[in-house]
Amino acid sequence: MINDVDKFVDDGYKEAFGQTRGEAKTEGVCVVCKKPPTFYSDAGKREYQISGVCEPCFDLMFAEEDDD
Repeated sequence: MINDVDKFVDDGYKEAFGQTRGEAKTEGVCVVCKKPPTFYSDAGKREYQISGVCEPCFDLMFAEEDDD
């Protein structure tokens, strides 16, 4: 059974990426880049299980900007 929070998050994913976390994981792709997920750490593997976002995409999403 899906709760209100999960529905809210899935609706946001659907709006932003065109599919939910679950749909991406079922297809074996990253919800962001739509490619098979790539990992270089155990933390990246765990993050994919939570968010459906592969490690390179996650890193790009949360990269700090240079102050140049």
